[in-house]
Formats: sequence, structure tokens, C-alpha cells
Amino acid sequence: MSLSFTINQESELTDLVGKISPLLQPQQILFFEGEVGSGKTTFIRHLLKSLALKANQDFHFLGSPTYQREHHYNLNKLNFVHFDFYQVDGKTHVDLEDYFMNNCLLIEWPLEDLKKRYLPDAMLIKINVKEQKRIIEISSSNPKWLP
Repeated sequence: MSLSFTINQESELTDLVGKISPLLQPQQILFFEGEVGSGKTTFIRHLLKSLALKANQDFHFLGSPTYQREHHYNLNKLNFVHFDFYQVDGKTHVDLEDYFMNNCLLIEWPLEDLKKRYLPDAMLIKINVKEQKRIIEISSSNPKWLP
């Protein structure tokens, strides 16, 4: 199953992430794909910010973890790990098991190995840029994911 959304301006992400954020819980993975600058990190920022607002919690987004590889957040009694594998060789094996147990994982630039292992249960969010708009396709073979 998949859904597609056209986002004309960044402020429209608030409604979309509002549909996804209630579905989040530990041991879930969201993969984010798209060209450089398409809005993957922006989407994640809006998603985490919406959870902080619901919990009336202060929030400071640490940005893309391109160089640090991961950032950790605790929002609304949920732990999140935001990964960015842009600089990781696609043939590298990454083990997420230690992270997976108590966290919801948000992964930009997912490695093929990770997609093979986790995609059947994960949500895949693809962001494409078309004429200054963002076309966001959300898909999963797991029906619990689709808003």
C-alpha cells in the first residue's frame, strides 16, 4: 500500500506528520529517501517537533547527523535515533539491533542491506522535488503504518 501527498510549502508538513506521529512506537523504522536537498531532514524535524509540541516539551533539533552518523531524542516518552548513512559505503553492513529494542529509528539514506532486512515492517518515505513542490510517497507492506 502507498499514499502520495503534494506539499507546496514547508508549513504543510505539519498536517502530514500529524497523521504519522501517533503511529510511532519503539521497534519501528522509518526509511527516508530522496535527492540531496529534497527535504528528508526537514520532514524528520517536523515529525519530532510535532511530538514535542504534543508533550508540551522543549525541543532542539540537532540537524542532520551526516557527520556524527546519529542523533538521539526523547520525546513524549518515546526514544528516537536519527541516522544518516549518506557517507557510508553501500556495501557496509550496519547492525541496528542494539538500537532497535527501545527506540523508533529514523533513517536517511538507508543502506540496501538495511532495506532488505527491515523494509517488510518499515515505513518508506520517498521525497521527490518537482517544480518547487515536494511529492511525498509513503509506503509500507505493513498496513498498520498507513495513516
